[in-house]
Amino acid sequence: MTFLPAHSENLTSGRAPVIAHLLSNRWNSAITEYAVHAAQALQIAGFSQIMVALKGSAGARRASAAGIPVVEVERFSMVQLPEIARAIQSPALQALFVYGGPETFLAKWIKGMRSEVKVIRFRGDDRDATTKLKGVIQRIAQGHIDVFLTPSNFIAQRLDARARKVEPGIDLERIHRIRGADPGPGGRSTCVILGRLDPIKGHGLFFRIFAQMLAAKGQELYSLHVVGEPENISQEALEHQAREAGLTIGRDVIFTAERVADINLLLSSACAGIICSTGSEIICRVAQEFLVCGTPLVISGVGSLREIPLAGDGFNYGGLRSPEIEEALWGFLEKSRIETREQRESRAQSSAERFGLRAMSKALCGVLAELGIMPVS
Repeated sequence: MTFLPAHSENLTSGRAPVIAHLLSNRWNSAITEYAVHAAQALQIAGFSQIMVALKGSAGARRASAAGIPVVEVERFSMVQLPEIARAIQSPALQALFVYGGPETFLAKWIKGMRSEVKVIRFRGDDRDATTKLKGVIQRIAQGHIDVFLTPSNFIAQRLDARARKVEPGIDLERIHRIRGADPGPGGRSTCVILGRLDPIKGHGLFFRIFAQMLAAKGQELYSLHVVGEPENISQEALEHQAREAGLTIGRDVIFTAERVADINLLLSSACAGIICSTGSEIICRVAQEFLVCGTPLVISGVGSLREIPLAGDGFNYGGLRSPEIEEALWGFLEKSRIETREQRESRAQSSAERFGLRAMSKALCGVLAELGIMPVS
């Protein structure tokens, strides 16, 4: 068991209630970001936090960098149960937040030793759990869970009455609008697709939609900027798909495979943020980030996406067919292209209020209050 430098707080001291987060996700994923931001949000509210994460994981690094006390373990298994229990032992321990299957199983045993501790299980997948795990099997697997925490109503509807929606929070010190970085007049207006290169992200399908729109309305008004590192498909394969759709590489579509130096400038200066996934999108952090930077969205509407943009903030092309989809996309981009700076500033401000860590903090405190857990005033 390794204590990272951020673990300078003695969990047995002080009056603040303690919340422990158990995170078995190793990668720099949306689930990891949700866990770290949940801990930050609860720290804002006055709760003491501790993150138990896999050794060398992105969660351990990010939590430590955010000032969250961290304990690293080799794995989440019954062998590690005693050291995990020791790491979070405190008379003030009030709740366990668990983010995956292994830690949810261990939480059952921890609750067996500390029956007063509440278990809050984050669910970030879209499997329907309302018709499964009946009777004894359900009590064994889920009976110790007090609340299911979900990022959207789309997921909450797939769970039982214990489900509570808390949207992911955005760290506004990291993601924020760059004032004056509007698309601006003249030249081509750039639409940005940001995220890993993966077939489920729907690049190829959107290339065809975009190419048909340009062919029908004018080749010189809009371009696509695809930013992301290859994961399950290569950049070369996507470039081939773009050419097959009728787009010219370097003119109609530009690819950037490495990390962008100024992500806020990229998000703030886009004519529109494109989220064209054909599946997944349970935690829609990129969509939130575009809005926080004042940029409107074009979305496929899968998963939780349809819940993100409010009126005037986005265009959902899910369910439309050609040529209606190209016509509607054109109309939306034409409006986006001429938005005023004041319109973008207003969107950024309202989105920051909705998606910032303080909003997440308030929502999580509401969930904990239902369980009788309150921060020290």
